[in-house]
Amino acid sequence: NMELRTKKVLTNVGLAVWFFFAGVEYAVIIPTAWLYVESLGGDKFFFGMMFSSFSAAGLVSGILFGIWADRVGKTKWIVIFANLWAIAGNLLYSVGISKYLILVSRLLSGAGAGVGSAIFAQLTHTSANEERTRIFSYFMAMRMFGIMIGPGFNFFLRLCNFYIGPIKIDAFTVPGLFMAILTALLQIYMVFFLFDLPHIDNQPENISPSGTAANKKEEEMQNSTSFSFVEENSTVSQETLTEQKGVSLGTHDSKLAQLDQSSEMSSNFGTSASTQRSYDSFHTCQSNMHSTTAESLEFYKTASLGNIQNGGAEGQKDFTAKPNNGHASNQWQSSVSEVEDSITGSNGNGESLREVSLDHSDRSEQVTQASENPPFLTLLSDVVREETVVLLALMFCIVFNQAAVETMLTPLTDAVFGWREKENSIFFICAAAEMVICMMAIGCISKKIQDRTIILGGLLISCFNLAWLLVFMTNKYDPSRLPYFIAGMAMQVLSIAPVMVSTASLFSKVTDGRIQGLSHGIRRGVASIASILGPLWGGAAVHIWNVFLGVLIAVVGFVLVLVLLSFGRLKDPHVPGEQDRSDGTPTLAVNVEADEQTPLLKETHPTHAA
Repeated sequence: NMELRTKKVLTNVGLAVWFFFAGVEYAVIIPTAWLYVESLGGDKFFFGMMFSSFSAAGLVSGILFGIWADRVGKTKWIVIFANLWAIAGNLLYSVGISKYLILVSRLLSGAGAGVGSAIFAQLTHTSANEERTRIFSYFMAMRMFGIMIGPGFNFFLRLCNFYIGPIKIDAFTVPGLFMAILTALLQIYMVFFLFDLPHIDNQPENISPSGTAANKKEEEMQNSTSFSFVEENSTVSQETLTEQKGVSLGTHDSKLAQLDQSSEMSSNFGTSASTQRSYDSFHTCQSNMHSTTAESLEFYKTASLGNIQNGGAEGQKDFTAKPNNGHASNQWQSSVSEVEDSITGSNGNGESLREVSLDHSDRSEQVTQASENPPFLTLLSDVVREETVVLLALMFCIVFNQAAVETMLTPLTDAVFGWREKENSIFFICAAAEMVICMMAIGCISKKIQDRTIILGGLLISCFNLAWLLVFMTNKYDPSRLPYFIAGMAMQVLSIAPVMVSTASLFSKVTDGRIQGLSHGIRRGVASIASILGPLWGGAAVHIWNVFLGVLIAVVGFVLVLVLLSFGRLKDPHVPGEQDRSDGTPTLAVNVEADEQTPLLKETHPTHAA
């Protein structure tokens, strides 16, 4: 069997190549897409539809693939299945028969790209919280690296001019064939070298999913240790029910008197104070025996269980710690057995009290299972809390900003500087290189700086950058503005990287671990919506530069206010000492009356010497 470390390395290599190819696809198809559509009779509106279809398909498929990954808990075959859609889409793109076939091809490719939500879920489950931002930044940097390298492939792809049967492969169709071949090679690698790695439990041992300090294993040990003592206490509860159904009160009062005497004797021989409180609580319950019903059994057992967990284990330990006091212990057990033998009552339905007790145990198990596996809609509500809504707004803002600026960029540089394809290509390559450097730097500083601080810094840089462009740039021809433009675009890229990476990382930390696929699907879906609306705004405002930048400043400023108002909640809830809330897991309703019988603070007593 292959070692876990080797499996993890091979899996990460496969996923990194997937992100790299996603960037390459964007870089090799987009430059020639407009000319391709135009050659088949498409107009600018149809080109916009084709461009947006990729994001729209990814929006829907990302949520579906995320839900699928959450259900099965594995991603290998989901990714392989999605790659088939991408291969089919790229092959259709290379056929070039009709503009509608191109539209369908981009829909299929977008559906395959939606599996990124399942991949991010895999990265979330297999990485520690403190390493999450660094890992996300490296994989996102691989996509930007693909965008940076992708234009280089166009230098030899544009020279292709041959036939495969009746299909002509030229500069317009070869990008689809090229990406289909690359994805097919990656598919072969993933079949053999992509693995479903074991998930990591990121929660500290002292924090349970519901936000309490109870540890499940410790509870099981306590319950097993005090099992016999629970039986004794439930016997007393059953006696009170028997008395309600017509059993002689005098007979059972004498039994309780024996039990009281035994408890006093046992306390003289080292019984713990916490165990003694369990007996006292049942004498209090005995005064209300005339109003006891079947539900009272659950109440008494709940009260006794709380006392047992707080002190029953020590009491049991004290009983067995002193072998010289065996006479008192035997007398206590004899009294309890005698009380248990005297119980012959039943409830109103004719069921024995033992059956009622077993039914209570079954119901308790069902309630426990329900709390561990809450309904899907309950988990889905975890995505619509204050901090998650703010993070989704952040994702929309930064992607909308980026897409709008990219759409405006080519017409702007043409009007102001007279740039053509060569100058624009060089500019985009430099921007991608800066983005890669920024993401790698974020990965290095993420251990020392919190995600929310990185996000706040990125937003402040974005606001300053947009104000800079508004003051120093114009949409009229003026080559002297070039230094201001380069400085503004450098700040634009510098603001995008920290917000995009830290938002994705923090979003994975504040959402429930059981719906990471769906959560990332929703996050990427919001980004897809922004990537559709951003170009629409950029294209519509191409001639009104000041209004264009003013709207972007308003959007970023609004999100900045949201971040400042929710800054205290934008942090990892699993870090000890920094929790403002539980992780959203629903908790069971508390029986107030039972809690009144259970001490809030467990008294500590010195251990008696043996």
